[in-house]
Amino acid sequence: MTPTQSSTPMQVIESVYAAFQRGDVAAILSQVAPNASWREYESLPWGGTYTGPEGAAEFFLKLAAVMQTIAFEPRENIVAGNEVFTVGEYEGKSVKTGKTARVRWMFRWRVEGGKIVAWDGHLDSAPLVAIL
Repeated sequence: MTPTQSSTPMQVIESVYAAFQRGDVAAILSQVAPNASWREYESLPWGGTYTGPEGAAEFFLKLAAVMQTIAFEPRENIVAGNEVFTVGEYEGKSVKTGKTARVRWMFRWRVEGGKIVAWDGHLDSAPLVAIL
């Protein structure tokens, strides 16, 4: 499904997860509003605060430069108005060392007018930093 302005926040986020599973970063970026905030812990090489689709693209480029995604598993979604909170698990392999780690994460998404206006990623970063 391609989200539209009338899509619910959950429909938008489900489409983002489906796009990530198939490696379609362009589809994800098409759902990011121009002034959207995109944030991940700065302790990670791909972490920081980014803005809009260009910033989200930079995030994904930095992530791919250091980690190969082995598993990305959204487990539960909680919808509160225009926000979606998701908990899940991620397993990645360091491009440099070949070591792997599996961590739990929680994402907070805010959707307005069928577009992502904010994403905050929270995860147990220590195991990932340790394998880099």
